Formats: sequence, structure tokens, C-alpha cells
Amino acid sequence: MLLVLDVGNTRLKWAQVDESELAEQQAVVHRNVKSELWGAAVFKSTASPSRILASNVAGLTMARTLARMAKRTYGLPIEFISTTADFQGLHNSYLNPLLLGVDRWLALIGAWTRTRSALCIVDVGTAVKVDAVNAHGQHLGGLIVPGIRMMRAALMSETSNIALAAKQSTPSLTEILANNTLDAISLGTVFALAGMADRAAELVERRIGEKPKLYITGGDADLIASNMHTRGEAVSDLVLQGLAVVASSNHSA
Repeated sequence: MLLVLDVGNTRLKWAQVDESELAEQQAVVHRNVKSELWGAAVFKSTASPSRILASNVAGLTMARTLARMAKRTYGLPIEFISTTADFQGLHNSYLNPLLLGVDRWLALIGAWTRTRSALCIVDVGTAVKVDAVNAHGQHLGGLIVPGIRMMRAALMSETSNIALAAKQSTPSLTEILANNTLDAISLGTVFALAGMADRAAELVERRIGEKPKLYITGGDADLIASNMHTRGEAVSDLVLQGLAVVASSNHSA
């Protein structure tokens, strides 16, 4: 059995892999949480694996903490995956391949392995990332914008009147246009990201001359997908799927 870890900026997601079958994804918030709390959720809930693979975008301190926990719990090192220029017919477009976030690369591997055709990924997490691949496996590049909570935090911290009005607001059940500042912020950020994702999918289709398979992933995927015109497939664990593919190969991505 393998253990695969997807360490984002806010949450840590994990799953077991048995005979190439990925179990259901589990998740815990690690940001501003004591390591013994989220560590217990991850390592004490998992049977002893034969290997541990991880995607980590949460920094060196997190990597060291995870490595220490894995060694103490299982006596195993963690194989931290890095981005490469190519993987099984998928080609990285970055001039310096290592500068493409490993989470984005692994999500692309997961999606490409599923479809082997033109695709577009919208990953809705702390940051929102869009990546596209044509039918030949060529990565076309991507976009990065702040996620919902980051947008809302910027409005609350960088303004005076909006922040004050939001604190004094009484939320309502308005679905389109808000009648209070708190809901105006909540709806506005969701619509902004849904509109960006729709526009990106449209531009990708125009560039490659065919409709790409659209995957929507990340913690806020359902919220954004439900407000998009473009229909896509919600896949919560694309990064873990990519890790499982890498684990089953004879080389690392």
C-alpha cells in the first residue's frame, strides 16, 4: 500500500493507493494549526505504507515536519515529487520546467492520464490556477489568480468602508445581487472567479480549435462550478491521481 499526500497552502489532502486503486481523498486544514493536530489526523489514520509520495507547495518547514513525522511513524522517507519537462507524452511549456508548481504538474498528469486529449483544468484553492493541454499533450501554459478567501481578505484588509460595512451586515439569502456588503463580497468573489474560468475555457477552445475536456478541482470547486456557464467534470483529487500515476511508473515526475 502507498500513501500519497497533496500539501497545499491551506489544506493537506491524502489517500491510500492499493494495487493502483486510489482510495477516497481525506483532508485536514494545516494552516495556522498545530502540527501535532493535523499530523495525527494524517498519520494515525493510515495503515503502514510501503512508500510515501508527496506534492508540497507549503514550503521547506512543512516538508521537514512531514519528513520527521513519516520517519517517526513508519520509519520511511517521503519522496517529494518535483516538476519535470516531460512525463509520458505530456510536455511542460515552462522555459524553466521546475518553476511550474508541482501541484499544477501533477494535476495535469492526473487529467492527461484520464483523457489523453485536449483538456483544461481549473483548480480552485487558496489560489486559483488554470492550465490547458492540447490533444498532442503540449501544455499551453496557465493563469493564476487569488482564490475566494484571499480576495475577500484583501477587500477586508485594504479598505476601510467596505470592511466596516461588512462587519455590520446581516446576511440574507440573495442569490444574484446583494442587499448588504457582506453578501456583496461573497457573491462578487465567486462570480469573478467563475467568470474568469468560463473565459479561460472559451479562449483555450478558440486557440486549439476544439472543445477541451474541462476538469474542476480544489476545495472550492463545487462553488465555482455551480456558477459557471461552461460545464465541466468536478474531480476533487486530481493531484493525488497524478501522484498515483507517478508512483506506478518507473521514474518520478
